[in-house]
Amino acid sequence: MNTKPLPIIVTLTACLISCVVSIIEGVGFRIFVTRFAVTALVFYVVFSFLNVFLNKGLQIEKEELEKQDDEEIEITENEMTGEEEGNENGEEET
Repeated sequence: MNTKPLPIIVTLTACLISCVVSIIEGVGFRIFVTRFAVTALVFYVVFSFLNVFLNKGLQIEKEELEKQDDEEIEITENEMTGEEEGNENGEEET
């Protein structure tokens, strides 16, 4: 899962909402810019940290899935090897 653009998408969405609310309220330019800057800064910082933790969680989950896949492949190979040995000894499958 590509989570790299997540912080900027959330930040831009929050800034859009902040701008719309400020326009509806009819606030002055100084307050408008202050709200926009604070919203952008807070949301970007918070979601950047969340993105780091999300990536670490996904990386750990991916490694666990790879280990499980390797174990399943190893078990399957062992079963196939055991079946082939039985067939080489002249035993019939039922």
